[in-house]
Amino acid sequence: MHKFFAKTQFTGKNVIYLPQCHSTNTEMQTFLKKTTLNEGTVLLTDFQIKGRGQLNDKWISQKGKNILMSILLNPTFLSVNKRFYLTIILGLATNEALGLFIRQDLKIKWPNDVYAGDNKIAGILIEAYGSKKSVDNMIIGVGVNINQKEFGKLKATSVLLETGLYQHRDHIMELILLSLEKWYQKLKNKEYEEIILKYHSLLFWRNEKHTFSIQGELTEGKIKGINDQGQLIVEIKGKERIFNHKELIFIK
Repeated sequence: MHKFFAKTQFTGKNVIYLPQCHSTNTEMQTFLKKTTLNEGTVLLTDFQIKGRGQLNDKWISQKGKNILMSILLNPTFLSVNKRFYLTIILGLATNEALGLFIRQDLKIKWPNDVYAGDNKIAGILIEAYGSKKSVDNMIIGVGVNINQKEFGKLKATSVLLETGLYQHRDHIMELILLSLEKWYQKLKNKEYEEIILKYHSLLFWRNEKHTFSIQGELTEGKIKGINDQGQLIVEIKGKERIFNHKELIFIK
């Protein structure tokens, strides 16, 4: 858990390991305020005291069981209105890496959670630091349930629960980083259509009728995909509506 990742090109060549911390994203931000870090720096820990998810949701993980890391990217080539693509490629990379171990179809629940069946197995939190016209630093927090068996009342699972086998966390981390580098290069090459097509093929509940909560009211709809701003498109009563994160809740 302390060494750099040998097979990657630039991610994980500089690794910061903390036995425990408040959250890896917060710690990465603290390091950035004090010093210059190379793109691809990975900060990882065995335990987060105050792990965070999207919009201050909590991320709960047992000590030493799972992947808890943050990755620093410097996508200065990316305009602010396209930075949601980073969320997409991290979801694709995590999905791709876990798919090497888990047989059942893995899906990406908009915007960036990875699900095995109806249970969450990974979550991603991206925080941007940049100018108004470009993105200078992106801190990408990745939490993946690897060897945890119990999640209380949470609808969650792990690689162990899905396969019956314990896994080395550093091996799966390296696979995620390798896949990320592949999709990051496609993003640099402006291969937006391929990225979106792949994301749509893995989108949780896509083209299926399900129940959502919108402003406290239950309604049925079908997820159609995302638009060029990363917003969710849902068909409700024959009309397509656009939603930002937290504007609707997945029910059943």
